[in-house]
Amino acid sequence: MLRRVNFYSICIAFGLSVLLILAGSRYTDNTNYRPSESRRNIRNFLKPIEDVDESLLQPIPTNADDGTPDIDKIFDRTRLKIKHELWNYNFTQSGVQNLDGLLMESGGQPFRSLIISTWRSGTTFLGEVLNAMPGNFYHYEPFLNFGIVQIRGTPEADKALKTIKKMFHCNFDGMEDYFEYGKSHWHQFSHNTRLWDHCKYKKELCIDADFTSRFCKLFPFQSMKVVRVRLRLVKQLLEDKELNLKVILLIRDPRGVMQSRQHRNFCQPAPDCWKPELLCADMISDYVAAARLKQEYPHRFMALRYEELALNPNSTTYAMLKFLGLGITPSIDEFLHSHTNVEVAGVSSTFRVSRDVPFRWKNVLDFNYVDEIQMTCKEAMSLWGYRNAHNATHMTSKDYNPLDQYYLTQ
Repeated sequence: MLRRVNFYSICIAFGLSVLLILAGSRYTDNTNYRPSESRRNIRNFLKPIEDVDESLLQPIPTNADDGTPDIDKIFDRTRLKIKHELWNYNFTQSGVQNLDGLLMESGGQPFRSLIISTWRSGTTFLGEVLNAMPGNFYHYEPFLNFGIVQIRGTPEADKALKTIKKMFHCNFDGMEDYFEYGKSHWHQFSHNTRLWDHCKYKKELCIDADFTSRFCKLFPFQSMKVVRVRLRLVKQLLEDKELNLKVILLIRDPRGVMQSRQHRNFCQPAPDCWKPELLCADMISDYVAAARLKQEYPHRFMALRYEELALNPNSTTYAMLKFLGLGITPSIDEFLHSHTNVEVAGVSSTFRVSRDVPFRWKNVLDFNYVDEIQMTCKEAMSLWGYRNAHNATHMTSKDYNPLDQYYLTQ
């Protein structure tokens, strides 16, 4: 009997304790005092930049009264996001002490890199590799409005070089043609993911020269890829000491280029895109220019074959980043892992099993067409180190390696 009374007493005491706890919690919920929230605020104040509240990094804040974009808040959040992404980046490897040394709005100079190539040579992939770098502002194809043409000389060259300089200096004034084209071709802006984070909610921002100029100046790294300007014209940009530009020429086997261009409807009517003799004449011109630039600007010019990038994406990317003076970041490694080990359909997709891409033409093209390209491009292929296929059997053989050594000599 005594044991039963003790058991009931314990149960009653436990029940009263639970009721007291619940009552206390209701009391604190009905007051302005929340000790747990106060402790959380203190932790937020003390925590390092890498633990910043992700909600502060979300794009396109708007004014409460009329819903228009709050430009100042966009800039403030962008600055915070860049600091967040680069909080542990070693800026000394980029030649400065801290982030401000690379920000135009702080009087610094960003790292600028330019990719030169031609259509279907792997520039979309390479451009996105560089854009995986935190704090990068990506000037994607500024000459889309020129059409499917190659710029080899005046008068188009003068306008093109002036545009490149203006964009790298974040000066978008007077670029009405560029913005007008973008109004009906939004992909001109969407590849610039940091800009598009805001424009996708309010497209008018992308065609606002003042906003784009000010936004561009927030970023420590700038990259650009162009497929319509030939390399010999770029010397003028390398001579500009204030620009302090680094240039990467991306070359691809003309057989692979022509095979890839067969999937693009825009290409066939345009001689500059459809005729292998024009492609290979440009490859010869680019080789001559590359040899000179390599000698005159050994630390600011680099030639790269697409096949080397596709077959060895990690080591080739690391060598490229070292040349550019950029550090390897987790975002670069993540991009390489996710984009080189899986196939996603689409002619512009950058998700590829990269080792399968460079020599796909061997099993796709008819040998008679390949032989025509080889005859037309004999000199270009020899200069850039591409071996001929002797016949259809040789072309599809696993023992046939189209890559040979090449040397940039004048």
